[in-house]
Amino acid sequence: MSRRQRTLTPRNRGNPPVSSYDLNWVYEPRLVAEHLGRAKYAAASTAVGELIANALDAGATRVEIETSANPLGGLAGIEVSDNGRGMSREDLKQRFAVIGVSPNAAGASARLGRFGVGRFAVHRLGTISEWTTVAEGAHGTRVQSTFTLRSDDRSSPRVEVRSVAPATPTGTTIKIFNALDQEFEAAFVARLRSDLLSQFCSYLLGNPRHVIAVHGEPLDVASIVESRELQELQGISRVDVPVRLHHLLLHRPLDESRVAGRVLFTGKGRTVHRCLADDVASSNYLGIVESTYLDSIVSANREGVVELDTGFAQLKDAALAEVAHFAERVREGRKSTFLERAREQAFYPFRVPSANAVVEAKKAIFDVVLERMNEHANVEGMTMKQQAVIFSLLNRSLDNEDLLDILHEVAKLSDEDMEKFRRVLERTTLQSLIRLSSEVTARLEFLDILHSLVYGDAAGSLKERSQLHKILEPNCWIFGPAYHLATSDKNFRTVIRRHREEAGLPDIPEAELKTATGLGDIPDLFLAAKREYPTVPSNRHLLVELKAPSVPLGWKELQQAARYAQTVMASPQFDKAMTAWDVFLVSSDIKPEIDLQRRQKNKEPGLVSEYENATVWVLSWGEIIDRARSEMRLVRDHLDQKSRELSVSEYLQKNFPEVLEQASTPRGAKGQG
Repeated sequence: MSRRQRTLTPRNRGNPPVSSYDLNWVYEPRLVAEHLGRAKYAAASTAVGELIANALDAGATRVEIETSANPLGGLAGIEVSDNGRGMSREDLKQRFAVIGVSPNAAGASARLGRFGVGRFAVHRLGTISEWTTVAEGAHGTRVQSTFTLRSDDRSSPRVEVRSVAPATPTGTTIKIFNALDQEFEAAFVARLRSDLLSQFCSYLLGNPRHVIAVHGEPLDVASIVESRELQELQGISRVDVPVRLHHLLLHRPLDESRVAGRVLFTGKGRTVHRCLADDVASSNYLGIVESTYLDSIVSANREGVVELDTGFAQLKDAALAEVAHFAERVREGRKSTFLERAREQAFYPFRVPSANAVVEAKKAIFDVVLERMNEHANVEGMTMKQQAVIFSLLNRSLDNEDLLDILHEVAKLSDEDMEKFRRVLERTTLQSLIRLSSEVTARLEFLDILHSLVYGDAAGSLKERSQLHKILEPNCWIFGPAYHLATSDKNFRTVIRRHREEAGLPDIPEAELKTATGLGDIPDLFLAAKREYPTVPSNRHLLVELKAPSVPLGWKELQQAARYAQTVMASPQFDKAMTAWDVFLVSSDIKPEIDLQRRQKNKEPGLVSEYENATVWVLSWGEIIDRARSEMRLVRDHLDQKSRELSVSEYLQKNFPEVLEQASTPRGAKGQG
């Protein structure tokens, strides 16, 4: 025996005996409800999309989503139903009950599902889900299985099985109760439509016979496609597989607040990445990139880090380059045909030939400007009604007599300001225009200063009542040119009295005033506007609640604004017949929790609640400043134009002699000789 062996042998004899046992994995039920349900999906619409993907993987050609509301209008429940194969007893025991089940071998690469846990998305949507599924049984029979999943139930679900008529359609219906998203049902449905359109846009385009419907209305992507061109991309060194780029021109642009980006990169029918292209054919353009390379990124669950992938970076650069080339081709094609089609429209202002040189010169200028507008704003892609307005405004901008109509239609000035302009312009001189232009310039400078205050370095220390409030009092025109300041930093007791004075109503006794609700609340600004001619409502009032730039707007602040609207609607001391109210909640930043409320379908951005005679808006300073700045710049531009067009004929003779010469050339003579 060696020295090493002699040394080890006594030591081994002294060790205790070795035993072993099996360590069995135990999974807490909360793993499913919390980590595979609530925590896995940031948005409820993504969870609904997961259930839709499972239905499509089960052979469904139609998936229906229905929602229900509680008595207060909030989201109560969601129902997802499909006409797929359903789940048999074997499916439920061998696949549904297995967490992380692998895809079936047949057609696995084409499946939308990836990890075998998508069914647990119900726990992100509500605490209880009732499942009813009908599948093929033995010998052509149909079997219905029903069971319930509860987020807080640790026991295994019990499945009830019964035979149903052979004609019963197969498929699965999931009813989800106790919705976790505490928001208005209407807002949830509006966002859900757009989010699902984003998730399944490429899938629906590639499978036109499949339907995803919300409240019976299909997400009909194909119906918004005006034209479609397929392009194969080659020569991408790190992507040695085919890449397909679909160039789509839509009848109307997608809502970019929901479908962020004009180029979508998709894998396995899902959107992997979105980006904005620097140069697109029009605002109605949508590019969709498909490739098995992107499919592999989805299968490997790498879409979260897709921008770190060098192959994807090359693919993206190549796609965006072709998007720009497509835009150039489209613009070249439009140049030769847009004016020809425009001249055939009934609202084209120069359809009748004229021998007047000035009219022909105006026509030439009109055509040039219209063509430039089409290049930058896609006038041709607008509706006929929108085009008619553009043509009319452009034509009027060439005539000094129609400045008032331009101001009214474009700048949306109040009737009071329109009358001021009318009185001034009836005795227009260049000097008076300069004075008006100086006032507009001063207002533009104020907007620049305000923007710096609420978003610059001083924003964090800017105080709401003692500083911001005082700055805005003499500049209430920023909220609309029709308003004047009625009260500032006064409670509703004073607001009611001032409102009745503005509306021409008698004052009320103190005892009656005490019956009003919300008297202790103090709106920052009460602005009033009155129309001088008969209309309903003749009074349009505004309550503004300001928050310091350092205070982002959230649910707490929104509840305060909603309380103001409730006071106006519930208190009989406010006139309901001839007065409408707006409530503005304003700060520099808005929390995501209420930002979704500001983006409801078929409502203006910022409008969160709309009642019979009151509305509630959540707005950022950037939005208010941009709107006021656009109006002021428009007025300034038209004032400048007015000063140049004191004599149309002299102006044209001096500045466009070549246009007048071309206008006098007989038709058909161009290019001859």
